[in-house]
Amino acid sequence: MGERLLTVDSVVEKYCISSNRVKSIIYQSLGSLFTLFAFIGIFIPGWPTVSWAVPAAFLFSLSNEKLFRWSLTNKFFGKKMFEYYATGKSLPNHVKYIIMVMVGVMTTISAYLVWYVSTKGDGTLFETDSWNGADKYAMGSITILFIGLLGMIYIKYFVNTRNFSQS
Repeated sequence: MGERLLTVDSVVEKYCISSNRVKSIIYQSLGSLFTLFAFIGIFIPGWPTVSWAVPAAFLFSLSNEKLFRWSLTNKFFGKKMFEYYATGKSLPNHVKYIIMVMVGVMTTISAYLVWYVSTKGDGTLFETDSWNGADKYAMGSITILFIGLLGMIYIKYFVNTRNFSQS
Protein backbone atom coordinates (compact mmCIF):
# COMPACT_ATOMS: atom_id res chain seq x y z
CA MET A 1 0.00 0.00 0.00
CA GLY A 2 2.50 2.73 0.84
CA GLU A 3 3.95 4.63 3.72
CA ARG A 4 1.78 6.22 6.37
CA LEU A 5 1.65 9.99 6.03
CA LEU A 6 2.68 11.66 9.27
CA THR A 7 1.55 15.28 8.96
CA VAL A 8 -1.50 17.19 7.83
CA ASP A 9 0.72 19.00 5.31
CA SER A 10 1.75 15.72 3.70
CA VAL A 11 -1.89 14.58 3.48
CA VAL A 12 -2.93 17.91 1.94
CA GLU A 13 -0.03 17.76 -0.51
CA LYS A 14 -0.97 14.25 -1.63
CA TYR A 15 -4.76 14.54 -1.86
CA CYS A 16 -5.71 18.18 -2.37
CA ILE A 17 -6.23 19.21 -6.00
CA SER A 18 -7.87 22.28 -7.46
CA SER A 19 -10.92 22.37 -9.71
CA ASN A 20 -12.40 25.02 -11.96
CA ARG A 21 -14.49 27.73 -10.30
CA VAL A 22 -17.94 26.26 -11.02
CA LYS A 23 -16.93 22.80 -9.80
CA SER A 24 -15.32 24.32 -6.71
CA ILE A 25 -18.54 26.12 -5.78
CA ILE A 26 -20.59 22.94 -6.24
CA TYR A 27 -18.08 20.80 -4.30
CA GLN A 28 -17.81 23.34 -1.47
CA SER A 29 -21.60 23.61 -1.22
CA LEU A 30 -22.07 19.84 -1.07
CA GLY A 31 -19.13 19.50 1.32
CA SER A 32 -20.65 22.13 3.61
CA LEU A 33 -23.99 20.33 3.56
CA PHE A 34 -22.31 17.02 4.43
CA THR A 35 -20.36 18.76 7.21
CA LEU A 36 -23.63 20.08 8.62
CA PHE A 37 -24.99 16.51 8.58
CA ALA A 38 -21.81 15.31 10.34
CA PHE A 39 -22.30 17.91 13.08
CA ILE A 40 -25.91 16.80 13.52
CA GLY A 41 -24.52 13.30 14.14
CA ILE A 42 -22.53 14.59 17.09
CA PHE A 43 -25.72 15.49 18.93
CA ILE A 44 -28.28 12.96 17.66
CA PRO A 45 -27.64 9.35 18.71
CA GLY A 46 -27.69 6.93 15.79
CA TRP A 47 -27.07 9.62 13.16
CA PRO A 48 -23.70 8.95 11.52
CA THR A 49 -20.89 11.46 11.89
CA VAL A 50 -17.78 10.18 10.12
CA SER A 51 -19.94 8.74 7.33
CA TRP A 52 -20.88 12.30 6.39
CA ALA A 53 -17.45 13.76 7.16
CA VAL A 54 -15.62 11.47 4.70
CA PRO A 55 -17.45 12.70 1.57
CA ALA A 56 -17.24 16.27 2.89
CA ALA A 57 -13.46 15.99 3.21
CA PHE A 58 -13.25 14.42 -0.25
CA LEU A 59 -15.25 17.28 -1.78
CA PHE A 60 -13.13 19.83 0.08
CA SER A 61 -9.98 18.10 -1.22
CA LEU A 62 -11.24 18.80 -4.75
CA SER A 63 -12.21 22.39 -4.14
CA ASN A 64 -10.60 24.22 -1.21
CA GLU A 65 -7.31 23.50 0.56
CA LYS A 66 -8.28 25.54 3.63
CA LEU A 67 -11.53 23.58 4.17
CA PHE A 68 -9.77 20.27 3.49
CA ARG A 69 -7.10 21.15 6.04
CA TRP A 70 -9.86 22.10 8.52
CA SER A 71 -11.64 18.76 7.95
CA LEU A 72 -8.41 16.96 8.90
CA THR A 73 -7.78 18.98 12.06
CA ASN A 74 -11.13 19.92 13.64
CA LYS A 75 -11.75 18.65 17.16
CA PHE A 76 -14.93 16.73 16.39
CA PHE A 77 -13.95 14.28 13.65
CA GLY A 78 -10.57 15.53 12.40
CA LYS A 79 -8.60 12.73 14.09
CA LYS A 80 -10.59 10.02 12.30
CA MET A 81 -10.38 11.89 8.98
CA PHE A 82 -6.63 12.36 9.30
CA GLU A 83 -6.17 8.68 10.14
CA TYR A 84 -8.25 7.66 7.11
CA TYR A 85 -6.20 9.79 4.71
CA ALA A 86 -2.83 9.20 6.42
CA THR A 87 -3.19 5.43 6.01
CA GLY A 88 -3.95 5.63 2.31
CA LYS A 89 -7.76 5.83 2.57
CA SER A 90 -8.00 2.37 4.08
CA LEU A 91 -10.18 0.64 6.66
CA PRO A 92 -9.26 -1.88 9.36
CA ASN A 93 -10.29 -5.43 8.51
CA HIS A 94 -12.85 -5.67 11.35
CA VAL A 95 -14.57 -2.50 10.10
CA LYS A 96 -14.85 -3.97 6.61
CA TYR A 97 -16.55 -7.05 8.07
CA ILE A 98 -18.95 -4.95 10.13
CA ILE A 99 -19.87 -2.98 7.01
CA MET A 100 -20.38 -6.19 5.01
CA VAL A 101 -22.64 -7.65 7.74
CA MET A 102 -24.70 -4.45 7.83
CA VAL A 103 -25.02 -4.43 4.03
CA GLY A 104 -26.06 -8.10 4.12
CA VAL A 105 -28.66 -7.57 6.84
CA MET A 106 -30.18 -4.46 5.24
CA THR A 107 -30.16 -6.08 1.79
CA THR A 108 -31.94 -9.13 3.13
CA ILE A 109 -34.57 -7.05 4.94
CA SER A 110 -35.13 -4.88 1.85
CA ALA A 111 -35.41 -7.90 -0.45
CA TYR A 112 -37.88 -9.59 1.90
CA LEU A 113 -40.07 -6.48 2.15
CA VAL A 114 -40.06 -5.99 -1.63
CA TRP A 115 -40.93 -9.66 -2.08
CA TYR A 116 -43.69 -9.42 0.52
CA VAL A 117 -45.24 -6.34 -1.10
CA SER A 118 -44.80 -7.14 -4.80
CA THR A 119 -44.50 -10.90 -5.21
CA LYS A 120 -46.25 -12.84 -2.46
CA GLY A 121 -49.65 -11.24 -2.80
CA ASP A 122 -52.21 -13.47 -1.05
CA GLY A 123 -49.97 -16.57 -1.29
CA THR A 124 -48.03 -18.41 1.37
CA LEU A 125 -44.29 -18.30 1.98
CA PHE A 126 -43.12 -21.73 0.79
CA GLU A 127 -45.73 -22.35 -1.91
CA THR A 128 -44.43 -20.44 -4.91
CA ASP A 129 -47.45 -21.42 -7.01
CA SER A 130 -49.69 -19.49 -4.61
CA TRP A 131 -47.83 -16.18 -5.11
CA ASN A 132 -50.08 -13.84 -7.05
CA GLY A 133 -48.39 -10.45 -6.76
CA ALA A 134 -47.43 -8.22 -9.68
CA ASP A 135 -43.78 -9.41 -9.66
CA LYS A 136 -44.47 -13.09 -10.26
CA TYR A 137 -40.80 -14.16 -10.52
CA ALA A 138 -39.51 -11.99 -7.63
CA MET A 139 -37.13 -10.10 -9.92
CA GLY A 140 -37.19 -7.03 -7.65
CA SER A 141 -36.02 -9.03 -4.64
CA ILE A 142 -33.46 -10.95 -6.69
CA THR A 143 -32.08 -7.67 -8.04
CA ILE A 144 -31.74 -6.23 -4.52
CA LEU A 145 -29.94 -9.37 -3.31
CA PHE A 146 -27.61 -9.32 -6.33
CA ILE A 147 -26.70 -5.63 -5.87
CA GLY A 148 -26.11 -6.21 -2.14
CA LEU A 149 -23.82 -9.13 -2.95
CA LEU A 150 -21.89 -6.98 -5.43
CA GLY A 151 -21.51 -4.33 -2.72
CA MET A 152 -20.13 -6.85 -0.24
CA ILE A 153 -17.70 -8.21 -2.84
CA TYR A 154 -16.55 -4.67 -3.60
CA ILE A 155 -15.96 -3.91 0.09
CA LYS A 156 -14.08 -7.16 0.65
CA TYR A 157 -11.78 -7.03 -2.37
CA PHE A 158 -11.54 -3.41 -3.56
CA VAL A 159 -11.55 -1.27 -0.39
CA ASN A 160 -8.01 -0.96 0.95
CA THR A 161 -7.35 -2.80 4.19
CA ARG A 162 -5.29 -1.04 6.85
CA ASN A 163 -2.32 -2.98 8.17
CA PHE A 164 -1.66 -2.81 11.90
CA SER A 165 1.74 -1.23 11.17
CA GLN A 166 -0.09 1.75 9.63
CA SER A 167 -2.23 2.53 12.68
